[in-house]
Amino acid sequence: MKKFILITVLTLFVSSLNAQVGQARTLIVKDGQMAKFSEGIAKKTQMYNRSENSDQYYTFQILSGPNTNNFIRVRWMESIGELDTNSADSDELKYWNKNVVPYYTEGTSRIWTRNANLSHVPENSSGNLRRVIYYNYKDSGEWDFWRFRQRVKKAMEESGYNSAMNVLWCSSGCTGNWVQVRFHHDGYEGQASDYGEPLQNLITKYNEIYGEDAYEQDSGSASASLTDDGFRVRHLMFMPEMSSSQ
Repeated sequence: MKKFILITVLTLFVSSLNAQVGQARTLIVKDGQMAKFSEGIAKKTQMYNRSENSDQYYTFQILSGPNTNNFIRVRWMESIGELDTNSADSDELKYWNKNVVPYYTEGTSRIWTRNANLSHVPENSSGNLRRVIYYNYKDSGEWDFWRFRQRVKKAMEESGYNSAMNVLWCSSGCTGNWVQVRFHHDGYEGQASDYGEPLQNLITKYNEIYGEDAYEQDSGSASASLTDDGFRVRHLMFMPEMSSSQ
């Protein structure tokens, strides 16, 4: 039985290998250059990244943590093979180098893969605020961590949780087993509302499905699976004018 369960979790995890991926770069704006930086990205995106067949980019301003007021720019792709399509001679790249590059310095770059099986995106979900939790779990804690995420997804569906949650794991650029869980909210007031009755309904449904006090026990096991520095919370704001679409 245990072997079957482990295979099931492995299938859930591995099936995301061919899923959507995002190349995320931290852009650190130079002092006094915020207006030119923002204008350059907005114009470049409008010119080159708004059509259905163009590369898709999404920009988020960092609201908390060490890089507050800087940005994360994500190229979102259906597969990692799209990274091979960059051309140093393209007009798009030339425009970026001329109108954006002078106003920022490059920070870290990572590739994140979205796990569709563990993400929850209900119809008509909205909100530009992202509360992002970064987890780093121990190799020995893999089972407890992913079991909890799988069960949370199930409880969200069953309880009718109306906000989006996306689960991504770091496939390049990280040290350790880093995962980010992104919650979408309609502002900070929306976050407070989402973590009120909807969260309580989720927990109630979780316990109905998996047993009395299962949420507390499983969340405790998931927390114990993390490294000493394996829990970080950041807030980001999605910037529609600097992005391909909403």
